[in-house]
Amino acid sequence: MAKSKSYPSWQLLLILLILGGIIGSWIGEAILRVWPALSELGYTQSIGLPSFILDLKVFTLTFGFMLHINLFTILGFIIAYFVFKRL
Repeated sequence: MAKSKSYPSWQLLLILLILGGIIGSWIGEAILRVWPALSELGYTQSIGLPSFILDLKVFTLTFGFMLHINLFTILGFIIAYFVFKRL
């Protein structure tokens, strides 16, 4: 019997992208602390839904999602995607 190659799932891709974005942002912040002249590369754009609070007197629901993207975050996403493809 021939073995079929199993591909990693989309859940793993999502986790890797999240970790890649976080690590890319951390590395970007460290680079900008060392070389403040590169501050243009650290420009952050925020995308998402601001917080929305629904008070139902019995309980309160809060919805919201913000994604803060800069060049280093995008580089982290790209590296995470290539790591996923190599799995």
